[in-house]
Amino acid sequence: MTVLNNLKKILAFCGVLIIAGAFFGLGLWQWDRAQLSRTPAVVDQTLVPLETITHPRIALPGGAALRHVSVSGKYIGDFQATKQKDGEGKSASWQVSVLETDSGAAILVARGYWDQKPSGAIDPAVSSDVTKEVVRVTGILMPHQNDDRAPLAIQGLSGSLSRIDSAVIVGATTLDLYDGFIIAESENAGAVAANRSRIRPPAPGSAVPGFYWQHISYVIIWWMMVAVALYLPLYQRFNRRSNQSRVAQESSQVESEK
Repeated sequence: MTVLNNLKKILAFCGVLIIAGAFFGLGLWQWDRAQLSRTPAVVDQTLVPLETITHPRIALPGGAALRHVSVSGKYIGDFQATKQKDGEGKSASWQVSVLETDSGAAILVARGYWDQKPSGAIDPAVSSDVTKEVVRVTGILMPHQNDDRAPLAIQGLSGSLSRIDSAVIVGATTLDLYDGFIIAESENAGAVAANRSRIRPPAPGSAVPGFYWQHISYVIIWWMMVAVALYLPLYQRFNRRSNQSRVAQESSQVESEK
């Protein structure tokens, strides 16, 4: 019986170590995930045609965000997007135009700062800036904005956008719309390049802000489970001995009373 009891104790001890080791390993894995979440995203700098990485009427694929893209088409609308922040933290209004692509779809293009755009560019119907010429745009593809920054006030394909999101202009055009928008780095109409100050895009960061501390919280939880896994057998052993001692004392008292 002594050998059997010792074997049971060894197996129980090994089981506790395995469980504690598993929890500790999960904590280390979560720690590695936390460090990865703080690593800036590495973005492919290769210039690619827009239609090769995304399509109209679908959500922007994760791998397409922040890619350098090119697309050709004609500007058919012009909006002001207020309270926007660029990569330098500068808050300003942006000129955001609707580009009808050669494929017959449309995408929003942040072309530059509103106060630096060519004069007469407010009304697309009479503007010489919103041209009917074919324009080749290159820039960085950004995910759509989720939070409103200003009241929405559009009339047709002009006015003021509450946020840069193709969803807010769905009712203003029958064209299929791309999700996201382009921050233009260059615009070329024929052999003529538009010369204007460009918006500095935000630097690539972690995929989702706040993930670092979420991972750290899981690290703490997993390592607390290690402590629990090691403590419970000791607690049960202590509790069993305490109960045996109490029973022995009660038995001793009964015997003494007799």
